[in-house]
Amino acid sequence: MRYDVGMTTTKGTHMNTHTLTTATGEIVAAISQTEWQQSIERRDANAKSHRSGAHRNPECKMCGRKMSDKAAANATHIHMTVDLDIVPVAANMGSNSQGFFPVGSECAKQLPAAYKTKRGA
Repeated sequence: MRYDVGMTTTKGTHMNTHTLTTATGEIVAAISQTEWQQSIERRDANAKSHRSGAHRNPECKMCGRKMSDKAAANATHIHMTVDLDIVPVAANMGSNSQGFFPVGSECAKQLPAAYKTKRGA
């Protein structure tokens, strides 16, 4: 079941969240895909507006922009579930976890501290 518990980001904007139960039975607030994912048209435009030489670098999981070599080497990572929800970094999601994905610095600023880490786990 999903519940809107609400959350204020580090930039002061409101994000709707819902609760998920971790593999250890802890209940955590998760940021749903509809809150963080940009429109397909915007993601396509972001993917096309990358810098020359950035083809081999990862793209931001939230907005689709390619990251520069420097940004990719020092990227912030988010913990994502198989349903594309962003959950706290420390949450043990068991088989519901896809792992950690890089996000760009602008997208990282939109997330509360518990939902991002400077290293992939």
